[in-house]
Amino acid sequence: MKELTNTITQDDCLDLIKQIPDSSIDSIITDPPYLYLKNQKLDRPFDEQQFFSEAKRVLKRNGFTVLFGRGTSFYRWNCMLANLGFTFKEEIIWNKVYNSSPLMAMSRVHETISIHTKGKGLINKVKIPYLEMKGHDIDAIVVDIKKIKTALNNTKSLNAILNFLENNRIDTANIENVNNTTISSPITLANRSASVIYAMRDGMNEKSIIRTDYVTQKQGYGVTLASDTKEGDRNVNVMQAIDYGMNEKSIIKQPRDHYGTIHPTQKPVRLLERLLALVSKEGDLILDPFSGSGSTALACRNTGRNFIAFEIDREYYEAGMERLQKVLTTPKQLKCF
Repeated sequence: MKELTNTITQDDCLDLIKQIPDSSIDSIITDPPYLYLKNQKLDRPFDEQQFFSEAKRVLKRNGFTVLFGRGTSFYRWNCMLANLGFTFKEEIIWNKVYNSSPLMAMSRVHETISIHTKGKGLINKVKIPYLEMKGHDIDAIVVDIKKIKTALNNTKSLNAILNFLENNRIDTANIENVNNTTISSPITLANRSASVIYAMRDGMNEKSIIRTDYVTQKQGYGVTLASDTKEGDRNVNVMQAIDYGMNEKSIIKQPRDHYGTIHPTQKPVRLLERLLALVSKEGDLILDPFSGSGSTALACRNTGRNFIAFEIDREYYEAGMERLQKVLTTPKQLKCF
């Protein structure tokens, strides 16, 4: 199996999966052909019963399947997993933001993902950075600021924050001209508290003192520090969400790249990273039997997982390998939250 690890192999997954030993895979993330497109080479029929039986064989006792799908085939596959003894854990909606095709009667902007476990696997509790979770929803951020405002007695500074968020206006009432010092940065011209929102949106300048002791426990690839973030006052919880991140949700909003894709159903690497965080940990072995553009392989490399990937189509295999090789030639930098 060593020659299959951390590379994409070109062949039929039903032949290649036989080379994988029993109970050796931690999680399977797969996007099989949905079998509703006509005259499309990416929608090849496959022996579904054999595939899911093999998936059960190679998974570890408490391993997971993460299954993308749509329509009749997706619900059939979920029933097959149930009949094989898998336990349903969660359903996730991927909000692609943009519709798949403008020619359809109804704009389809989502795909469905189901998570099953072979045994009694538990989904990881994952924290997602505050702005990644809410960055596309300014109204939700305004609500959070209002919660904080009620706790701090409607102060002038928090009113300035709300004015910036709701009206895109910068309160310059507190401009400081101490010693006539020239201020070149537009951020420092605003109310100090409003500048906090700039920092939340755009990031902060690095400081001459870099803290590494703030988080007392390793927060590997999104797994939360449950012991450090107690539930309490709602307004305090808002600040904790900004500081520690927010729990992953059953609807994941991750825009799809329409212009730089090499495969018609290519998934964003960041989406796969977030799914990996739910069902695996660093060092786990992940199987993607329908690799396509190689997004799962890239997500595994970014987050310290090992992977086995199969792709039957020569064109997509070569494009996926080229994409992977570009990343392999750069220094490895693991993604942490």
